[in-house]
Amino acid sequence: MVSPALVSLARFFVQTRVLRHRSPLLASFKLTYHCNLTCPACPFHLRADQGTAHITWEQAVKSLEQLKRMGCRIVIFEGGEPLLWRDGPHSFEDLCAHARRRFLCVGATTNGTRALNVATDVLWVSLDGIKASHDKLRCGTYDEVMANLSASTHPRLYIHYTLNRENWRDFSFALAQLTTIPQVKGITVQFFYPYGQGEAPLALDRHERAEAIATVIRLKKAGYPILNSRGRLEAMLDNTWRCHEWLLANVEPDGCVSTGCYVRGRGEVNCAACGFTPVAEASAAYDLKPGALLAGWRIFLA
Repeated sequence: MVSPALVSLARFFVQTRVLRHRSPLLASFKLTYHCNLTCPACPFHLRADQGTAHITWEQAVKSLEQLKRMGCRIVIFEGGEPLLWRDGPHSFEDLCAHARRRFLCVGATTNGTRALNVATDVLWVSLDGIKASHDKLRCGTYDEVMANLSASTHPRLYIHYTLNRENWRDFSFALAQLTTIPQVKGITVQFFYPYGQGEAPLALDRHERAEAIATVIRLKKAGYPILNSRGRLEAMLDNTWRCHEWLLANVEPDGCVSTGCYVRGRGEVNCAACGFTPVAEASAAYDLKPGALLAGWRIFLA
């Protein structure tokens, strides 16, 4: 029997490649700018006092229906801290259940300070180094995050590691620690992007980025569960890869839905400094690059 996921993706490719109808594949859905942390690398918690910093249930449902009409297959809830989201009687779990009835895959990215047994298909926990570097970058939460990882029963739990000047040299040591936690099924990496909106100056220079990429590839070849494809990691050095930015939809806490670059509307777009490996993988998968296709299948559908 053919997998429903394969059928859905086949339809997507027919619609976009044959019929030339541009539909987003993946949505970054920011539920809230509210967060229980004030991490120096993040510009979004700085917007928590805005009047439109937290989406309502009605707005969220309306935005999800718009994404569905646009043809989107995958929705990832973000923040702020998305697991904090609530609107009256409606919880984050309610929103996940609503979304999972409509999309091929629903995920979230969390800071890991809350229980990790949420009803998403996939769940990323942001971890930024060994204890010293993570605590410096993420408000002293390392022990709490590691305890929550070990206690989780989520079936598809990943680590998301943003390489920056404070933590890229720690990656191999952090990876060795994470692989002792059986609940962690894999690690994805991206590179810090400088929004220039009050966050710390953490972007890698070209030499540092080259060394960081070489380290990640070496560890991937050694068998560590790094889910990024080698080809897209190499492409992140010069950022001359072909970007199909229309594959990405963005939803803001005011309910506004747009398509295109993750940064547009959130900061200044500088393609040369791009660190958003998920967009590089999605673009390469659309171009039928085998490594990116395999990475996407392993992350979202395997």
